[in-house]
Amino acid sequence: MEVRNLNVSLRGRAFPILKSIHVKIKPHCITALIGESGSGKTIFSRTISGLLPENMVIDSGLFYFKRKKISYQWIQKNRGRTIFYTPQNAAASLNPIIKIKTQLKEVSRSGAEPVEKILNNLSMRDSQRILNAYPFELSGGENQRCLLAMAIALTPQLLILDEPVTSVDGQFRKSFIGYIQKIKSKYHMTILMITHNLALIEHIADYVYIMYGGQIVESGTFGDLICQPRHTYTKEIVSYL
Repeated sequence: MEVRNLNVSLRGRAFPILKSIHVKIKPHCITALIGESGSGKTIFSRTISGLLPENMVIDSGLFYFKRKKISYQWIQKNRGRTIFYTPQNAAASLNPIIKIKTQLKEVSRSGAEPVEKILNNLSMRDSQRILNAYPFELSGGENQRCLLAMAIALTPQLLILDEPVTSVDGQFRKSFIGYIQKIKSKYHMTILMITHNLALIEHIADYVYIMYGGQIVESGTFGDLICQPRHTYTKEIVSYL
């Protein structure tokens, strides 16, 4: 997906939340969008997922998917099976009154891997317990992996991960990089990862965008940003590595 000159604002207000955003998410790569809380990165991810809140409006912008110009309505129509968005709170995206196995089987494509195998590939060895559980009976890390399993079952072309490790424990954070690398290589997915943690994407991101104050202020490979940070915010987060 490619986004050009995207401007988003609160409905009825002139002050923009996103300003002249240009982002290119290359196929079969992991692209990272880094920014502090309130920088606009979640609004951006929800925009390209077709989930923009009703109180916000797209003032301008062009969207391309596989080099073909598309509309925001096309994104909304293809949400889930073509573009899959996982929010910060995985449990909130799972139906609390339906067992995990039912939710996974409802979205599985014909010919997709058995859900038990998908869970095993995400290091969930006790897959039967997971499948027969409700989301509230699982940990944050287990719910996050169930949401990843749902994405794998759907096999979308673009997987968007919005702050995927904010509500999980430290042990899961260490394992998460391996899960994402496995998803990219085994299922050939294109991935956009939204995070405020530069260290999280150090070994997995092919390209990085830095967002600050609703704008893309810098971009490049991880190595480029580490060696030659230009913007003040980039210099600040690099200093913590």
